[in-house]
Amino acid sequence: MVKISAEKLEKISVAIFKGAGCSDDEAERVSELLVLANLRGHDSHGVVRIPSYIGQILVGQMKPGAEIEVVKENNVMAVLNGNLGIGQIMATRGMEIAIEKAKKTGVGIVSIYNCNHIGRMADYAIMALKHDMIGFVTANVGPTTMVAPYGGAKGALGTNPLCYAIPTGNDEPIILDIATSVCAAGKVRVAHARGEQVPKGWLIDNKGHSTTDPSVIYDSPPGSILPFGGEVAYKGYGLCLIVDILSGALSSSGCGSKAHTNGVFLMALDISNFRPIGEFEKSVSKLVDECKATPFAPGFVGIHGETEVLIPGDMERMKEDKNRKTGVFIEETTWNRILKVAKDVGVDVDKL
Repeated sequence: MVKISAEKLEKISVAIFKGAGCSDDEAERVSELLVLANLRGHDSHGVVRIPSYIGQILVGQMKPGAEIEVVKENNVMAVLNGNLGIGQIMATRGMEIAIEKAKKTGVGIVSIYNCNHIGRMADYAIMALKHDMIGFVTANVGPTTMVAPYGGAKGALGTNPLCYAIPTGNDEPIILDIATSVCAAGKVRVAHARGEQVPKGWLIDNKGHSTTDPSVIYDSPPGSILPFGGEVAYKGYGLCLIVDILSGALSSSGCGSKAHTNGVFLMALDISNFRPIGEFEKSVSKLVDECKATPFAPGFVGIHGETEVLIPGDMERMKEDKNRKTGVFIEETTWNRILKVAKDVGVDVDKL
């Protein structure tokens, strides 16, 4: 494992993206969000993506400098063509437009197609918070169908994440950012790169049998990720379908195996159109306090080692605080791939 400070890692990432032809603004924004994903414990959406993004740029599948195009809009909504630009840039602009519309009408909704991988949904949902709004973001993933329907033995859907960001009146908003599958596909790839097994209940092989071996997603035909929910995974499967429809069908990006890159759905909701923001935040804050005051179940330890009741977003904040102090850990396989792609675009990492 390689340990590196967030600042140095972001500097390296910016140099690589600029070397591949991105503008300063593009390189800085995508690097900021990739490194933030690592800091917040979502390595699957962090710098592990740099080699694949650069590979897409070099073959023309991702286009630096692409202009986002407004295809259709009214006072409340807009449909945007991302023209295969960098996903983080397209989604950022999409939420900006949603917020602008919400300021005027109370709600803004934006749908994007021809949009490359946008990373974590939370990066865009939280943009609404500073405007006293609720942010909601979904994206479908295609054309790779890695998630099996409930009871199915073969992938038919993407991991199809969703995120809500809700202000609470303090520095700790509620941020629920989840895949509708039991895990993000990138987490399986990270486990494979690290030579680790995944938890039972995450994967099935290409015959539909449960397995903890992440290499099955590279088999031919590949294994599949399961929808979240365990014995009640029909709930995760149902949400996965809904996200596919909101993101892919509304945008015309396509659904399931017909999905093309990321179809994206973004919404900003102006709370003041319902009730004064202070009253809303007081209600939410009381709910959060009530949950956190709940006695912890005897002997229970959370999946991340937590021993107290948290709210969605707490774990990521705790990990970021820790990783900013200790540095970001990157597996050797990923680091070597980053070094190779840096060399491919003329960047000498040792001189940065």
